[in-house]
Amino acid sequence: MNIFVPVILCFILYITVFAVLALLVPGMKIRYELWASLLGLLAVLPIAFVEYVVLSLPVFTSHTFASVMITALIFNGLIEETLKMCLMLLMPSKKLTLQMFFACSLICGLALGSFESVIYFLKHLQETGIAGSLALYKLIIIRMFSSVIIHTLCAGLSGLYVWSFHQRKTTIIPFIYAFMLHGLYNFFSGFSSGFKYFAIAVLFLAAVECRIRYLKQKNSLHSVSLSLDKISHKH
Repeated sequence: MNIFVPVILCFILYITVFAVLALLVPGMKIRYELWASLLGLLAVLPIAFVEYVVLSLPVFTSHTFASVMITALIFNGLIEETLKMCLMLLMPSKKLTLQMFFACSLICGLALGSFESVIYFLKHLQETGIAGSLALYKLIIIRMFSSVIIHTLCAGLSGLYVWSFHQRKTTIIPFIYAFMLHGLYNFFSGFSSGFKYFAIAVLFLAAVECRIRYLKQKNSLHSVSLSLDKISHKH
């Protein structure tokens, strides 16, 4: 089986969302999405380095309940989302509307999550030497609608924090939700028992929070715009 088929499959969701956002988000330019994608791919490097260094510490190597929870919240949640968020600071906020910035944030997380699936595929290939097994395609599709989605939604939340920072109206709540939800997702998805289904609930909660936090920022901008209009009319 051609090795490129599973690799392309890993990026199907990314390609689809990339095209949809380019068509539906007013003012969106391909170069903005490509830059956001590059930032998502670059985030893999510091995350991989930190994983190699941090996860070798004793607190992360034991398999107790506390260790698993700490690993999920601190590494998968706080550290990963912080590194991703820091790179999103490089997005051209002055050229982007809130809607465009939020869309680019989603693309950033989607690119990261999709590339992470490629890494898992290559690891599987190294271990088994089988590139086209049914189990492999099942793994890629499951990750596409689970791990890739949580990366995307949490990047959206972190992006809303970055947007508020650039607007000098910083609200850290979206970022707190981003790393907490990412950590909880990884914690529950690590179970083989029925607890793993709580990860699905975390995905839905992340989607709901994205909508709530986005609408709050949008309404805040609308209120500021109305205030400025009133001031201009007075003068």
